[in-house]
Amino acid sequence: QDGYKVIGAGGDGTCNEVLHGVITSNSGALCGFIPMGSGNDIPGAVGIKPDIKRACEIIAEGKSGKCDIGLANTDEGIERYFLGIGSQGFDAEVTRKTNEGKKRFSGTWNYLVNVLKTLFPWKNKELKVIMDNDVYEGFSNCIAVGNGPSYGGWMYICQTANLHDGKFHVSVVDIGKFKMIYDFRKLYDASLMPYDYVHEYISQKVRIEMLNPEEEEPYLCQVDGEILGSVPVEYECIHDGYEFIKPEIDEVAEAFKEKHGRYFYEYCNE
Repeated sequence: QDGYKVIGAGGDGTCNEVLHGVITSNSGALCGFIPMGSGNDIPGAVGIKPDIKRACEIIAEGKSGKCDIGLANTDEGIERYFLGIGSQGFDAEVTRKTNEGKKRFSGTWNYLVNVLKTLFPWKNKELKVIMDNDVYEGFSNCIAVGNGPSYGGWMYICQTANLHDGKFHVSVVDIGKFKMIYDFRKLYDASLMPYDYVHEYISQKVRIEMLNPEEEEPYLCQVDGEILGSVPVEYECIHDGYEFIKPEIDEVAEAFKEKHGRYFYEYCNE
C-alpha cells in the first residue's frame, strides 16, 4: 500500500524468504515474484509462468489480488509463512539434500538426482495426521499439505489445491519404491490422481506427528523448499491472507491446458 512493492527474484527458496519477510514486516507492501530458479512453483502458484520478461510485464501492469497463505508452526517453535506446499517425509529429505548439495545440473535435474539418492535407503515410517474432520494413522512416504498445487519444479502432488478456497488440499502418500519410480513422471503432467496409493483430504488446519512419539529419527518438514526441522508440525490456511502481484488470469493453468489439452486441476478421467 502507499505504492511500495517488494519483488522476490530467484527460485522458490528466495521467493519464500521474500514473502515471509514482507508478511511478518506488517508493512502492507505488495509482494511479487520473478521466477529465476531451478524450481519456480511459488510464482506459479499465483499464475506466473517461468518467463522472466513476462513476469516483469506483470509487475509493470500492476494488477494484484488477495491469496490464501499457509502458516507452519513446529513444536520446536519455528514459524513460517508459505504460499505453495508444506511437506514431510521423503520429499523433505530430498529437499534437504538438494539445498545442501552443489547445483550440478540445470532446471529440476538436481532435484531428480537427489530423488534417486534418497529412494533406495529410504524406509517408510508411521505417522498421525490430524485434520478438521479426518485422522490418518499409518505408514507414509510423505504428506503434502497444499496451499498451491505443485512443488519440486512443477510436480502436481496436490493438483486441485488453489489459493482462493481457504483450505489445504492434503495428499498422504504410501507407495512402494519401484511403483514410485514407475509413476513418478505422472506428477509432471498431472495425470497421477486419483491414485490408489494417495489418500486425499481437504482441511483448514492440519497437525502431523510421528505415530511413535519416541521415534529416534522423526521425519523432516519443509515449506516452499525451506527446511523447518522435524515434525510435529501444525499448519493453518489463512483465507485471503495477503495481497500479491499477479496476472489477471492464471497464465500457468492456461499454458498447461495449451500443452496437455486440460487444466492441471482436472483429473484425467473427468
